[in-house]
Amino acid sequence: MASTTIPDFGRDALRPAGAGIAGVLRGLLRIPLVLKVMGANGLIIAVALVLVSNGLWGDNQGELVVVLGALSVVCLVNLLLVRLALSPIEQLEEVAERVSAGDFGARARPSLVSDPQLTRLSDTVNVLLDSLAAERRRIQKLGVEVVTAQDTERSRIAGELHESIAQTLAAVRFQLSAAAATTGDSAMQNSLATARGMIGKVMDEVRNISHSLHPRLADDLGLVIALEALARQTQERTGLEVEVITDIGQKRVPAGIAATLFRVAQESLKNAEARGAEGPVSVLLYANNGTIGLEVSDSHQGLDTGDSKVDNSGNGLATIMDRVVLTGGVMRIASEQNGGTTVTAELRTTDEN
Repeated sequence: MASTTIPDFGRDALRPAGAGIAGVLRGLLRIPLVLKVMGANGLIIAVALVLVSNGLWGDNQGELVVVLGALSVVCLVNLLLVRLALSPIEQLEEVAERVSAGDFGARARPSLVSDPQLTRLSDTVNVLLDSLAAERRRIQKLGVEVVTAQDTERSRIAGELHESIAQTLAAVRFQLSAAAATTGDSAMQNSLATARGMIGKVMDEVRNISHSLHPRLADDLGLVIALEALARQTQERTGLEVEVITDIGQKRVPAGIAATLFRVAQESLKNAEARGAEGPVSVLLYANNGTIGLEVSDSHQGLDTGDSKVDNSGNGLATIMDRVVLTGGVMRIASEQNGGTTVTAELRTTDEN
């Protein structure tokens, strides 16, 4: 006998309707609390109006006006109480937005009208933010120690290059000059002259490497003079016009900050050179509200991170940005494909609250 399948019009058939009702309920539950209270109060007033219009409330118009007025006052009081109760939550949302924007000192303020549970929530959030701030200060301190150790090692290597290798090369060059003066063989003299020229080039390279490893001018004479020397060297080497503008008055830049900002200027000029910038390039050093900032901008083609000529090896702007962040600063790179590039770095000279 052939079997007959009877359609199931039970649970499966009702599922779409149930899902629709559940969706409506979920939507209603997601409505903000203030709107829920307004809707409930409006429903109460609507019911009262229906009863009045159908004559089910009574015939005394004065009593009806009083009752409706009282209901309206109750609705307003309910809304006010709900707003006061939710104000700590709105404040926590504002604190979260400020912290997300970089204001790590933002904290929730105590409220005299909030519920005890919301007060405890605000206190807990403040404790968490205090813990994060303390951890951030600890990491920043470790970052400063790492950068300081790196600068110390760079200074040691630069000193060895300058005081040992460069001097040895200078002595060899002098010996070659003496040997050329004592020999009468013209071919030998030509060979010795070529060797002297090669050693001279090596000495120049050693001096450049020593200077790039550790800018002694920034330590000895200050950041402004070091930036001006860097601008002259860049212009002499590449022909790129570089203008240094300072707006820090007589403020002395701390050694650690000076070394970091010098690195930012150095790598920014290297990238401008790699992109074929024709100048002028401006280097602006400024002080503002407890921070020392450096801005390097050019008007040539923008930074193309996919270009192999641009430094992405980990020794360029990316590494310098890591260094700035480690020392508690901020670095930004604004670039347009045909509108130039601006590199900005800011470091605090005072402790952050």
